Amino acid sequence: MQNRKFSGLQIAAVYASVFLGAGFASGQELLRYFVGFGPIGVWGLILAGIVFSLVGWAVLAICRREGIKTYNEFMQHLLGKRLGTVMEWMVAAFMFSLFVAMLAGAGATARQAFNLPFTLGAGIVGILVYIILRFDLEGMVKINVILAPFMIIGGIIIGLYTALVAATPAFAGPARGMMIGWVISALIYASYNLVTGVPVLTATSPIATKKRDPFTGGVIGGAAITILGLCMALPLFLHYSQVIDFEIPLLLIALRYGAFFSLLYLGVLVAALVTTAACNGFAVVQWLHAHTKMQKRRAAAVLCVIGVLAAHVGFSNIVVYVYPVFGLIGLFKIIVILFHGYAKIKVVPQK
Repeated sequence: MQNRKFSGLQIAAVYASVFLGAGFASGQELLRYFVGFGPIGVWGLILAGIVFSLVGWAVLAICRREGIKTYNEFMQHLLGKRLGTVMEWMVAAFMFSLFVAMLAGAGATARQAFNLPFTLGAGIVGILVYIILRFDLEGMVKINVILAPFMIIGGIIIGLYTALVAATPAFAGPARGMMIGWVISALIYASYNLVTGVPVLTATSPIATKKRDPFTGGVIGGAAITILGLCMALPLFLHYSQVIDFEIPLLLIALRYGAFFSLLYLGVLVAALVTTAACNGFAVVQWLHAHTKMQKRRAAAVLCVIGVLAAHVGFSNIVVYVYPVFGLIGLFKIIVILFHGYAKIKVVPQK
């Protein structure tokens, strides 16, 4: 199924795609967790990228070293059976929340960009995700390998072009909060994204067959999302006061720069919605199959139907109220992963 020569890069594409969801590609997350701090928010993005890279590398290294192939095994290895099971249930709940957020983002995009019904946009993405999930791990990896380069290159073009032609000085976002606030915000952002990123990494770990694959998958994936984040944050700094109240702020900005950039941005946004929904949906289906013995295709169908209904809660509500709660939980998991991945590396030899 996989090209083993490039397995590390395939993992990096999947890993980066986990973070390229509606919250990121719409500009909501960047706006609320980084841009609002003004210029120092750039350092927050870089800090989050470093955390992504180190944790991604550590997760894959642990899985390869210990022969771990599932998230359930991974959590029980780190935390023991009882605490690992509790954390696993909490993570499953958050992955479902993120899946719903992607469908909600699709509905908001359909309404804001095309004046179409919210349910239609959410339903279309739900159907696409179901088709992808029917092909299990192979489908999830392939869709990310295909779309991740487009999202990264397209996002970089949009961000840099906007910065070059804009008349407003860069980094116009207002500074706010404590001096340490940007650090806390960056860590919360990284931790709630990694709540989902870790299960997806453990699911892809079987294709990490070479010793360098953990480094390639974790570090290159983290670096890619950092570079893209910096580029896509530029338009938000430039137009902060005009877009702060919109659910899809980057779409409003793209519409100001002509049809080509509007279509390019919509392509990046839809690709981000589909890939992240697929990554989260895949992880939830794996969890449902392991705990209920439900057939994976049936679990995927149930998940997509319930997800479309739950999406009516609203995209921005999920970003504002649900994400930070799981971010605090994720901080604990990051500390444990980094300890097992690096502090023990000299004690337990590489296999």
